[in-house]
Amino acid sequence: MKKFNSHKLILGGILILAFSCSEQLNFGEKISGKWNMVKVLEFSEDVTENHNPGHNRWISFKADPETPFEGSFESGTGGVMKNTGRWFLNEKGEEFFLDSDAGEEDDSYWVVTFSSDSMHWKGRKFEFNKRFEIFYKKSE
Repeated sequence: MKKFNSHKLILGGILILAFSCSEQLNFGEKISGKWNMVKVLEFSEDVTENHNPGHNRWISFKADPETPFEGSFESGTGGVMKNTGRWFLNEKGEEFFLDSDAGEEDDSYWVVTFSSDSMHWKGRKFEFNKRFEIFYKKSE
């Protein structure tokens, strides 16, 4: 009978935890900067023209150096800023929350994934934003 090696189990758990924490820490670095909206899907239908008719909507994120799981954001159209607020990543690193200064009805939850210079949001929690997916391209 093979002997159970608890040291390997503990080491494995530590590595998983370290990887998970590093992914969360990297989130602030990944999301920081300006992003241009390139596509909006509602129920998988392209509705970009309704939400970004001038093809110049953007959102800019700044990570809080004291807390790597949160920061601030600004968003706008062209050179005009329209909204500000705070962003938060939950402790599991799976849910992204935008707390908009425009009011509670403008707050939203998302699952965010990155690929090179692209970012993809999938709506979560609220029935309204569950309908949407938003695609961004890094600007800066």
